[in-house]
This record gives sequence, C-alpha cells and structure tokens, in this order.
Amino acid sequence: MSKLPSLSLPILACLLLVPASAFASHGHPGYEHAVDDLRLAQLLLQRSDIAPAANGWHDEVSLTMDSIGEAMKQMDAAVGGGRGKSSLPRLDPHMAWAERLNQSLRLIERAEWDCSREKDGSGNAGLKARIFDLLDQAHTRLSVAIQTVNFDYNLRHLPTRND
Repeated sequence: MSKLPSLSLPILACLLLVPASAFASHGHPGYEHAVDDLRLAQLLLQRSDIAPAANGWHDEVSLTMDSIGEAMKQMDAAVGGGRGKSSLPRLDPHMAWAERLNQSLRLIERAEWDCSREKDGSGNAGLKARIFDLLDQAHTRLSVAIQTVNFDYNLRHLPTRND
C-alpha cells in the first residue's frame, strides 16, 4: 500500500473546502466576455431624453434592450452569476446618437462571436440556441433603428414591427 506524501494531504483538504462556484465561472469565458460586451451595448442604448412608454408601446431600441437583457440573464445563469462585474467605461456625453447605435451594434456582433466559442453541454441543452436567437433579435431590431435613425416614432405615433 502506498502512502500519500504529507504535502498533498493539506492541498487536497484545501481543494475540498473551496466552493465549486469558484471554479464555475472558468468554464464559460465566451459567455463572460459576451455579458461584458452586452452591458456596454445596453449602456450605449440608454436614453435619458425619452420616458418609458406607459401604454406598453416600444420602439426598436427599447425592444433591442429587452432582448439584450434577456440574453444576459440566460448567460449569467450559465456562468453561475457569482462573478464580479467589471466596471463600465465612462461614455462621452457628446457622442452622437447614430454613433452610439453603431457602436452598440458592433458590441452585439462581438458578443455573438464570443458566444460562438462556447460549447452547448448536456446540462444547458439549447442554451446557445436561445442566446443566439435573442442576440439575433437584438441585432435585427438595432439594424432597423440605425436605418431609421432620423425617424421619430413619438411624433408620428406609429407602432414598430411586432415579430
């Protein structure tokens, strides 16, 4: 019978005491990077000059933010939600709205690329497809917002597409 070296016993004890959640976030680096990108994209899309619609009516940008928020929730659940959030950079308050939309679209595309590196495991079957569906919806809606950046939905009281 072989004996364990005396040094490995304390190491083994430490590994058993470390919570499994400490290692959980290392399994999904693509989702972690994507969440950071999407947090910044959502920050860029926030508008202080337009009040939220009381009647449930939304424009393309707010629908994009809803899709981004749901995708981030799905990814946070996969990562374990226990990781510390990185600080967001300060935004230039003079950045034009069109530039904010374009930069947000690039961040969504980068998040899609980050998610494509993740594997769909048996424990989270279909997660990657759900996330891609949400990011695709966000990408489509934001593309429409960019194409109609000079179109003011509030003045014309027209609903957006509802697909």
